[in-house]
Amino acid sequence: MGRYFVLGEVGVMDEQRGQAYLQLIQELLSCPSGEEPAVLQRNQNLIDTGLVQVMGQVIKILQEQGGENEARFLENITEQLAKSLKGQTTSEQQSDSDVMDFLMQVLQVIEQTPDPQIVYPLLEENLDKINFSLLESLENWAKKISKFNPEEQQILARVFFDLGRLFEQFPFNRLEVLEIAISSYGIAKQVFSRNRFTQEWAAIQNNLGNTYAERIRGDRDKNLEKAIFSYRLALQIYNPHNFLQEWATAHNNLATSYTERIRGEKAENLEQAILNYELALQAYSRRDFPEEWAMTHNNLATAFKNRIQGKKAENLEQAILNYELALQVYTYEDFPRKWAITQNNLSNAFSDRIRGEKKDNLEKAILALECSLKVRTREHYPQEWAMTQNNLATAYIARIKGKKDKNIEKSITLLELALQIYRRDKFPNDWAMTQSNLAIAYYSRIQGKRSENIEKAITSYQLALQIYRHDKFTYDWAKNQSDLATAYYSRIHGERLENIEKAIAGYQLALKVRTEEQFPEDWANTQHNLAAAYISRLKGSKSENIEKAITSYQLVLKVRTREAFPEGWSATQNNLAAAYIYRLKDDRLENIEKALIALHLSLQVRTRNSFPQDWAETHNNLAAAYAFRIKGNGSKNLEKAIAALQLSLQVYTHDDFPQDWAKIQNNLASIYCRRIQGQKLVNTKRAISIYWQALTVRKPDSFPNDCRKTARNLANLYADNHRYQDSLHPYQLALTATENLYQASISRFGQEAELKETNDLYRRAAYAHAKTNDLQHALEILEQGRARGLSETLQRDRANLDQIEQQNPELFNRYQTAANTLRNLEAIERSNQLTNENWSKSNADQATQTRAELKTCIAEIRQIPGYETFLALPTFADITQSLQPHRPLIYLTITPSGSLALILTPTESEPTINAIWLDNLNESDLIKLLNEQWLPASRNISKNFPNWLNTIDTITRQLWDQVMETIVNHLETQHITQATLIPTGYLSLLPLHAAWTEDPNTKTGRRYACDKICFTTAPNARSLQTAQAIAKNTSVSTLLAIDDPTHNDPNQGNLPSSAAEVTTAVATFPSQAKTLAHNQATREAVLAEIPNHNVLHFSCHGYANFNEPLKSGLAMANQEILSLSDLFNLKLDGVRLAILSACETGLPGTELPDEVVSLPTGLLQAGVAGVVASLWSVSDLSTMLLLTRFYDFWHNDNLEPAKALHQAQQWLRDTTNDEKLDYYDPQVNANTRIPKAIARDIYNRLYDADHNFAHPFHWAAFTYTGV
Repeated sequence: MGRYFVLGEVGVMDEQRGQAYLQLIQELLSCPSGEEPAVLQRNQNLIDTGLVQVMGQVIKILQEQGGENEARFLENITEQLAKSLKGQTTSEQQSDSDVMDFLMQVLQVIEQTPDPQIVYPLLEENLDKINFSLLESLENWAKKISKFNPEEQQILARVFFDLGRLFEQFPFNRLEVLEIAISSYGIAKQVFSRNRFTQEWAAIQNNLGNTYAERIRGDRDKNLEKAIFSYRLALQIYNPHNFLQEWATAHNNLATSYTERIRGEKAENLEQAILNYELALQAYSRRDFPEEWAMTHNNLATAFKNRIQGKKAENLEQAILNYELALQVYTYEDFPRKWAITQNNLSNAFSDRIRGEKKDNLEKAILALECSLKVRTREHYPQEWAMTQNNLATAYIARIKGKKDKNIEKSITLLELALQIYRRDKFPNDWAMTQSNLAIAYYSRIQGKRSENIEKAITSYQLALQIYRHDKFTYDWAKNQSDLATAYYSRIHGERLENIEKAIAGYQLALKVRTEEQFPEDWANTQHNLAAAYISRLKGSKSENIEKAITSYQLVLKVRTREAFPEGWSATQNNLAAAYIYRLKDDRLENIEKALIALHLSLQVRTRNSFPQDWAETHNNLAAAYAFRIKGNGSKNLEKAIAALQLSLQVYTHDDFPQDWAKIQNNLASIYCRRIQGQKLVNTKRAISIYWQALTVRKPDSFPNDCRKTARNLANLYADNHRYQDSLHPYQLALTATENLYQASISRFGQEAELKETNDLYRRAAYAHAKTNDLQHALEILEQGRARGLSETLQRDRANLDQIEQQNPELFNRYQTAANTLRNLEAIERSNQLTNENWSKSNADQATQTRAELKTCIAEIRQIPGYETFLALPTFADITQSLQPHRPLIYLTITPSGSLALILTPTESEPTINAIWLDNLNESDLIKLLNEQWLPASRNISKNFPNWLNTIDTITRQLWDQVMETIVNHLETQHITQATLIPTGYLSLLPLHAAWTEDPNTKTGRRYACDKICFTTAPNARSLQTAQAIAKNTSVSTLLAIDDPTHNDPNQGNLPSSAAEVTTAVATFPSQAKTLAHNQATREAVLAEIPNHNVLHFSCHGYANFNEPLKSGLAMANQEILSLSDLFNLKLDGVRLAILSACETGLPGTELPDEVVSLPTGLLQAGVAGVVASLWSVSDLSTMLLLTRFYDFWHNDNLEPAKALHQAQQWLRDTTNDEKLDYYDPQVNANTRIPKAIARDIYNRLYDADHNFAHPFHWAAFTYTGV
């Protein structure tokens, strides 16, 4: 509940001026840090002792309502103002003899009759004289009193005691009157000693306690300690036998001070408060002291409500009991204002109540608030009315009874009413509180578009945080940060990855305040939500994120025990179960069983009657656990899953909870797909029907992520049952939803996260279109889903915009500015990924603005003739533009149903498309082949080299039968000698060109796929088209050669053939080559030289990082890495060829195989036309032989680079060692173009070789990407 200040709580003579005081205080609390002096300067007319008085009372209200930070902040300002005013008053009044006369007059009146009705009018007429000069006069009196005789001293002491009592309760000039009261009691205490005047001394101590508790001047914590000390002194005299009422009053006062105490442990202070209130009630009977009895019960109730020790449920029961007891006296007729306040307090207790039915408790809370509104009307108490509307709204948000959507609408209406009073300019704190509650209402809203409601919630939280700043409203700041994080977690608009990261960051900010020690319940709530965000996180390791979530939930359960917080305990058990269901670590069977245990525990609290929505959600998770269960009978487990979901649908109806209803429908359909009982055809039909029902809610625009899941599930179900025509529409829905999510992403990493979630959607959709003979559409889909980031970057950065520049230079400049800014932001993002850092908020905001500006520019560019499809998804026409004569494109796609090759062949008229179905290899077969054979063998070359050779032979032989045979035969019948492969999925990890079958008629006894056909590869058609343009416009004139940068590095293996390889390359460019050898080849030096050359040759070590491909790279000097990230950051005018003579330089990352994130891709994006790279750790000698021969074929025989590599591979494979020796022997081969010294060195090394080079290991690792 929020904080509010009303004039009835602070005594001021002039109500209009009092309101001005309150507005000034609100402004001081809400203004930006450092602007307080300016605020005070603008309001000089309000700075007086009256302001200080009101500040003091507001401080007390803040402390009572938990606003310790705001109270301390306001105390500092009050102290400064008090000192300033004291100085002014002293200088103005020191010479004023009227002060002493006034004091004497007051003392005389009090001596005659200490009646407030007589004394207070006199004080009110002389407020200007109630100042610190009067205090000084009193202090002078203290020095004189000992000069009087004992009888006179007693008379004077009683007068000063009464003076202190009257001033203590005087409602004006509180800063001064409280100091005067303390001084007066001090004078009286000189006479009324404990030994001689026991009762009077005790009364002074009690009153001093009251005064110190109210005191404005000095540190609040010190004043409260003095108050507690004084009450305790009084209680040394007061006892229930002789001074019953005084004893009760002192205990009540002491209890109140303990509730406000700053020092010590909060929990222990509350225990002391409860103890003393209960002692007071031993004396305050309802019959004898009804008002005091009611007041103490109300105070005791609040202490129990806030109690930390003991069981939460029991504490709340005690709070409710005591509020209800107070209401027996505080009736509507006799004490309407107090009745309304207590009803409000009772409502809060019922809202938090643990025992009893939740829905009944909430109804009681609502009833209590509605009762309160009988007194708290808008006309008479507008601020209290607004506060009650606020509280009533929060009760309606949580309400279980009635229609959920109507309850939420009611709450929004109530909050909007409250905002009619709580305007930001007049009541900034209350305005912020109401905005925060409005955010909760919009977040919970069912009516309207879910995406728009969440945006409204985010906006309201952000507005609230403009007031609730960390330095002044620490607790409220943390709460709103946590709630805002939850809104980001559920957000539909914007980039999903960025939204979840914002949620995690928000929760972590909140936890800096919401510590387990200070706020255990709030800490547990935020940790609980943080864990949920980690489960859904797109960034980082999925397994590690789930482990973080499980750890968080387990920590939360140490606070959220069933006894103390049953509702929270059951929620955490439910979420912990979900984490176990999707856990990747440890035994799968054990994880599911743990999930089931947690869910059944949760349902012990989450009953349908008490928590229907939570009950339904837990049944949804229970269904998931049974669906994935390994233990027990599989068929029975699936039936239990279906039953659980059908129970969930009894609550989650389409009308009341459409989004949840659709989720359950999707899950139910998924289980029917797997159902064992019943007829398969019937189950399939049921699943299809249910998926379609879910899609009536889960649409591409409103719920794109949910739509993608359901539409893909439905489409795959159709396809798995060979109903390919039926699958096309849901596939299109899924693709549309994917495009919406992709376009909403502001970062490259966010886009990649969406593509990762999309997985094989493009391949499966293309496969289905091909099955319906819609081959053009199939090609389009494959192209759209292949290396999308590369295509967009190439189009964005290398598009020909000459016509735009001439026709609309302003648009051209805007576009270039946005594109360049985005390129720089992507470089920052890649750098952050390498160091596992998050984007800064400024980077994220700039990216959002830049992408919006870029989209605007693109839309304007598309209005210009010739640019209608600028940066649009590629079409079949775009694909055909990359075709070269007699060089078909071959899209290879693999799905769970089988594989497919779509061969696009140029002809004199229209290109032709041929579909070759490769049903002997599906996706699961390929993954098994890679995980069980290829990858383990490749990683253990050094330990078991013969096994690696055998694995290469085995797998490439399989590739012939399963993939390449039909393709090669088709191409050869068409007399094709060169073709470009675009392999999708994990096919790009394998040497498809080295697929072979037995053939005794060849030199090697084998027929290879590449015998008669030169195969190159490309990420996609668009990148190929860009590469063709670069190759056409780039001359071959200068070479940069990198020679063994890690030479003599003990952590790296030697490259004895590197010098020969590099020297041969340099000899091809005798006058225009630059070599960076050994320690010259630093990362910085290489990056600086690359733009100056159009041929790049790297002879070094290389590394592929499958999981984090941006860290893949080439080893440079000084243990540096020239990473893929570095290559992506380059923008070159044009490089014809890059040769990566190193290990594993052609391997893409496996997290996103269809994005082909690899070193060749990075070089193509940077502006390289063709790249030679390797698929595995290569031999130093065989690589040197291959590449020296390559240069001969390319530069001396004028073959295209791809054909030169093809010829060099065949030469290395097919020639005998003797033939190779003859090639390198200058005496035999007088026409050799290799430097003689190098040729002789190669000859000598080859002469000592104990093997030939026919095995694919030696020649097949290198592939050619591009043109």
